[in-house]
Amino acid sequence: MVSEASMQAQSALRLSPEQVRELLPQKEPFLFVNGPADVVPGVRVAAQATYLEDSSFYTGHFPGFPLTPGVIIIETMAQAASLMMLTTPRCSGQVGYFVGIKEARFFKAVLPGTVVELTGSIVSIRHGVIESNMEAWTGGVRAATAILTCTFRPHRSSSDLKGEDLPGASRNCP
Repeated sequence: MVSEASMQAQSALRLSPEQVRELLPQKEPFLFVNGPADVVPGVRVAAQATYLEDSSFYTGHFPGFPLTPGVIIIETMAQAASLMMLTTPRCSGQVGYFVGIKEARFFKAVLPGTVVELTGSIVSIRHGVIESNMEAWTGGVRAATAILTCTFRPHRSSSDLKGEDLPGASRNCP
């Protein structure tokens, strides 16, 4: 009998930084997951991000002692979380919309140039809303955790969004 762990290991994808850039709809300067990623589609993710020392947010947060803003770390975790679904056939080519956050906690400052390891797994999928448990680590120390919720929709232009909260509500993934 084949164990669930070995089945998941067989379906793991190793994504290069270029493949991550192709999958995520965010682009520079708002694309933060910029390293390789290991993904078991629809199950779990391990990805990397490095915040460049010349990133514009460091000039104001904080002058003389730059720290990565917590909202940027949360967005980075959301981008990594979306890789779990964007690698599934049903969500491929869609846009992940970050729609909720619970229990966000910050434990360690993230300095410019630091490599951040992002790990997470899907907690639940209900009515097209995906909940994931995510963590950010630096130097083997947990920097942040959060439970994030996302939904996925087909790509649309901004002119299609007039009067809608989220696009494509009738064709959501999964």
